[in-house]
Amino acid sequence: MSAGATTPFVDPASDFSDGLQVLQTYHGSFLQHGRQLLALMEAIMAQGLDEQRALEAGRLSRYYAEITRLHHRDEERIVFPLILNKSFVIDGMIERLALDHEDIEAAWAELYGALQAPEHIMSSEQSLIGARRFERGLREHIEREDLDFFPEIERWLSPDQCAEAGRRMAQLRR
Repeated sequence: MSAGATTPFVDPASDFSDGLQVLQTYHGSFLQHGRQLLALMEAIMAQGLDEQRALEAGRLSRYYAEITRLHHRDEERIVFPLILNKSFVIDGMIERLALDHEDIEAAWAELYGALQAPEHIMSSEQSLIGARRFERGLREHIEREDLDFFPEIERWLSPDQCAEAGRRMAQLRR
């Protein structure tokens, strides 16, 4: 397999019967891949680039390019509208999470170039700093959602609304 070979994107969620569970599944996948991203960047900086690391950079690049877009779209188009204007607290949380999305996407745009040309990572401390910034931003966003946001929305959304959110998420992927 050459460094340019691609593997298809596999959605972390296989069950769309509950939209909130889909978001939780994505959170777990983000955290796992974040650890992989940092390990890869540190390995390239310390040991250089080989074919396996180049393949991993490509895999992570494709993963994040697809999954971040899907996850933010699920939240912004499907979940947020279901609870918008329910309370000032919820509205404030949604605003903060939307700002997080912008920050995460900006950090991703910087990191994407490094993952597309991994041969430049080993000579650039900026690539490692960018990876850490992206991973930290995503991790802190997930923590904010899991600890503050999800308990609130679980109070407001009925099981039928969660099921409908899951159906809509599945439709967006077709």
